[in-house]
Amino acid sequence: MTSSQRRRESAWKSRKQNQKPHGEIKSLAELSDESSSGVAGYENSKRHE
Repeated sequence: MTSSQRRRESAWKSRKQNQKPHGEIKSLAELSDESSSGVAGYENSKRHE
């Protein structure tokens, strides 16, 4: 195996191992912030007034 082929395979393997197809996974705190600050959060807060 030549060194250029080894480099290509190494780069391909590292790309495959570092995939995040749907982006970063959000924490529960981040998800709750989004749901309370979005349009749905605004609509829900209007009902409780």
